[in-house]
Amino acid sequence: MHLMILGGSGRTGKLGVKYALDKGHKVTALVRNAASLQPHESLTVVTGSVLSQDDMDRAFTASSDPVDAVVGFLNATRTSDMPWAKPLAPPRFMADSAANAVASLRKYSTNSTQKPRIVILSALGVGDSLQVTPLILRLLVKHTNLGVAYKDHNLVDSEIEANCGDEIDWTLARAVMLGGNGKEVKAIKGNQKGASSSISRQSCAEWLVDVAAGEKGDEYSKSRVIISN
Repeated sequence: MHLMILGGSGRTGKLGVKYALDKGHKVTALVRNAASLQPHESLTVVTGSVLSQDDMDRAFTASSDPVDAVVGFLNATRTSDMPWAKPLAPPRFMADSAANAVASLRKYSTNSTQKPRIVILSALGVGDSLQVTPLILRLLVKHTNLGVAYKDHNLVDSEIEANCGDEIDWTLARAVMLGGNGKEVKAIKGNQKGASSSISRQSCAEWLVDVAAGEKGDEYSKSRVIISN
């Protein structure tokens, strides 16, 4: 498989890039700083902005092999991980990046045997998963700058639903708090209860890559999935 990874220079994205390469996949990563990723014979690094459609198109055509799937590890950054920290990313950073990726996937994915696919790391509390979100997180989203990122996550949902249609498979992975050392991923479709409080970055990255690579079949096609350990 040839995977386009967005956010590959971030904490979870780097794990996703390494895991995909270790699994034998070909990877293209669109990043702002090419030096942020270690060279690999199966890795193509393109320097640019995910907010630029031209840069996204350039990344999709940087390799002679067409992209089969996109894995998005992007997040709306703040000055720190504290929920009240000042946002650094534009208000539609993740939403516009997702829209650009879908547009490029439509133009350049030419695999005739399977649909192209996009798998995006989202968060518990986005969309209808708010109904099963702990009260403390709901309060933080409502009353701190964490809410800015959640607005963007919700816009990602809208972009995916509006632009993928029947031609592109998609999965929105609602991750609980990232942290810990868990290995086995519990995946819950829809907005059902039962998730634990955390998921390790490693297991989260691996799950997204495996879904994008088709290793879990169509079980999570066109689905919103809460993931935890």
